[in-house]
Amino acid sequence: MNKLYNTQLHLTSGFTKFFLKAIPDIRKSHLNILPFIIFGMIISESCVPSDIAKVLKDYFSSIQFDSVSKRIRRFFSNKLFNPYLFYHKFITYILSSFKSKHPDKFIYITFDHMFSKHNYTVLMFTMRIGSFGIPIWFKCFKNYSNNDAFKFKSIKDGISSVSSLFKNTDFKLVFLADRWFGSSKILDFIDSLGHTYCVRLKGNIWVYFENGSKIKAKKLKHRKYHSVIHHNVFITNDHFKTNVVYSSTYDTKDPWIIATNGNTSKALKCYSYRFGSIECMFKAQKSNGFNLEKISNSSLDSFTTMYTCVCTCITYLTILGVDFSKNTNCYKNVKIESHKNYLIDGKKVKKRIMSLFNLGLTLFKRAFNSIIYIRIPLSFKLYDI
Repeated sequence: MNKLYNTQLHLTSGFTKFFLKAIPDIRKSHLNILPFIIFGMIISESCVPSDIAKVLKDYFSSIQFDSVSKRIRRFFSNKLFNPYLFYHKFITYILSSFKSKHPDKFIYITFDHMFSKHNYTVLMFTMRIGSFGIPIWFKCFKNYSNNDAFKFKSIKDGISSVSSLFKNTDFKLVFLADRWFGSSKILDFIDSLGHTYCVRLKGNIWVYFENGSKIKAKKLKHRKYHSVIHHNVFITNDHFKTNVVYSSTYDTKDPWIIATNGNTSKALKCYSYRFGSIECMFKAQKSNGFNLEKISNSSLDSFTTMYTCVCTCITYLTILGVDFSKNTNCYKNVKIESHKNYLIDGKKVKKRIMSLFNLGLTLFKRAFNSIIYIRIPLSFKLYDI
């Protein structure tokens, strides 16, 4: 009989050891089920309790299926489990050993709202890793149009919390956001903390000049094939002073109008990092990963705990994808095509065709119960890439 590597017992034991190390005060009752939920979510690619219960084996096999499913649901609704505190300790531990491989020490933070149909709204902040992103702060709200999710106070809390995560480091934070967040209050608050912002503006926003003239942002001076930088202009009725970069060269329906207090020559490139770092992650939470939109009638507390588990899975699988990309010598016996060579202008260019998340997910599922040994690190060690 062939020996099986990376069994459910081995993987969940690794998760248990990590949680004990990262969150020493975690309750034993939570620790008895949480590693299995994380494992079950990854294997089933679902956050639905019944889907998770179906893939759990070993001593779960001797328990009625409905009982396993109920146990998972009870954990999601457990009032003694604080999902926000858990994730804060979880991500703080991971970031404590993170080192940037880039000499400029820039860390790109993207924030935006995620909607799970019309049932829930999530305010999410992600940290860019390679061309993907990992969740580092979030807050969940009931319903699609919950006003609290869009209030300045909620956004301010998120920015403050993210800033505190890097308080005692030499990293330089760059906040990226889409047009909805282009208010003077948000930009001013980021600037007051000593951080950089690259935020897209709406075309109908007023731009004021020092000579007293004003113009709509979409009518600012621009060129067809080159960006135009407008230094030290004022935006909105608050006359907030900033720099504005206008570009209509990108393949988008509307031009990019970027407000920034940083390097204007790099503003467009910085803003382009937003798409992979948060849009791809939202996709991983939904149709391309954990089918979050299947959840429709859970309480806000249950959804928040469930969402926390999903974010934990995404962070781990991204870390696993990074490890596969960085430590290639350790995976010589694993054939996963994550890049392809393309001929561009007569030169071979290597491009990623699989996100770090999907790479980690593919590796994890291939390694599970394998008769061939495949390295699956369970230390949650995050590298830059």
